[in-house]
Amino acid sequence: MNKNLTRRQFLRSAGGVTFLALVPAGRGLFAAEPGLRATRAPVFTALPYIQPGPDGCLRDGEETVRLAWQTEHVPADFEVHYDADKNYAKMAEIVRTERINEGRASNTFNYVSLCTELQLGRRYFYRVRCNGEKLAEGFFTTRQPRGGHVRFVAFGDNSYGDAGERAIAFHAYNAHPDFVMNTGDNVYEGGLDSEYARFFFPVYNSDTADPAIGGPLLRSIPFYTVIANHDVANKDGRGNPVADFDAASDSLAYYTNFHLPLNGPFPARPTSVRGESARLDAFRACAGERFPQMANYSFDCGCAHLLCLDSNLYIDPTDCGLQDWIRHELRSTDAVWKFVVYHHPAFNVGVEHYREQHMRVLSPIFEEYGVDVVLSGHEHSYQRTKPMRFAPRDTARASLVNNNDRRVPGDFKVDTRFDGREMTTPEGILYITTGAGGKSLYDFGRTNNPPKWTWPDDFHTAYVQSFCSDRHSFTLFDLDPKVLVMRQIDEFGKEIDRLQITKS
Repeated sequence: MNKNLTRRQFLRSAGGVTFLALVPAGRGLFAAEPGLRATRAPVFTALPYIQPGPDGCLRDGEETVRLAWQTEHVPADFEVHYDADKNYAKMAEIVRTERINEGRASNTFNYVSLCTELQLGRRYFYRVRCNGEKLAEGFFTTRQPRGGHVRFVAFGDNSYGDAGERAIAFHAYNAHPDFVMNTGDNVYEGGLDSEYARFFFPVYNSDTADPAIGGPLLRSIPFYTVIANHDVANKDGRGNPVADFDAASDSLAYYTNFHLPLNGPFPARPTSVRGESARLDAFRACAGERFPQMANYSFDCGCAHLLCLDSNLYIDPTDCGLQDWIRHELRSTDAVWKFVVYHHPAFNVGVEHYREQHMRVLSPIFEEYGVDVVLSGHEHSYQRTKPMRFAPRDTARASLVNNNDRRVPGDFKVDTRFDGREMTTPEGILYITTGAGGKSLYDFGRTNNPPKWTWPDDFHTAYVQSFCSDRHSFTLFDLDPKVLVMRQIDEFGKEIDRLQITKS
């Protein structure tokens, strides 16, 4: 993959986004040029970034794309105009909320604009103004219609200032995907807004594309993700996960930084919060209806349907209401390719999180409704199983919420004929752990070491096909209506795994 982009290539890759009147003011901070500062344009703490609309379904003429940004706590008059040409004839609605960040220099303003009534698979141009002055011009492309080709990247467990995450961001950006699917733990250690400002936005919305800096992914394409354990990093008096707003007033930034589809059910077991009432009220005012409903959602793009789930330890996957919604989601879609995404891998052979197997109880549902691939993170490595089916024997421990030992024994049926090259029609689901997105890696000794890829609790079933934890990596998917190609790309831009799946 090319490491040297021309300015023209950079702008084309980045969706043509040009920040016309912004200059660096510090790490991850951008201010208006001196002439514009005279009109009190605020410092940007997060440059404009693309987010999906609230509806995961594909409806031509009804597509919505959101453009979000964040600034210091200084009021400003923003306008966003957009259209299919550079006449910018339409004006986007803008909503502003306030984020309380007691540990930072000041609170911030979070903005989101809604570009509505868009056609699928089409380029749109937009322009951002502040206090009457033009700040940015760019374009985005809406989701592909049903049946269209889709390319996306997946990775997780990424942001904490590590060199590996910047290289992964660059190579993922340079792959020109339609969207990013993050498998959770976007930032470390506590999912705080201040951590996003330091480690996330500067890397995935960097002003230059460089393996030592990152890539401008966020300003060019939607960034989807799932809530994970480091988003809810505090503990209550009994040691259970909780977002403690007294310990950190900028907790649960998942619900305030992202604008993901809101088509999931209201959770039976929502993300737990605690803290002084004024802090909780301020968070809820900023998050709005996203908290807690954004924990589970789904969306379509081209020939793919992706179902995204909260798998944190406070979740009970045996809950009938959750299972009914999952069945409805998978049964009602007409997408050729079906993906499920959650953070805690049901099937992995790493040491760190092997016993957190509660999501295994959903495997029979996924099999019944034709899921092709399940994506997870949590284990800081890359692991790919062989295609397989799983029948749980005992689901009692799956219901033990807030417990690290939730083993689910069962019977495996592993497809050993599938090789992804000559034999490309699998019998079963591929489970891919792609948690090597940038944070420190686990289990170095398991790379290319198959004797270590089984566990006695699983009757030493050899269900893992590939394992790499000696370098960071991400997963790249190319999807057409009859062919899926998956590649694993490492932090040096080299391919370390590849397979193809074909539909009959």
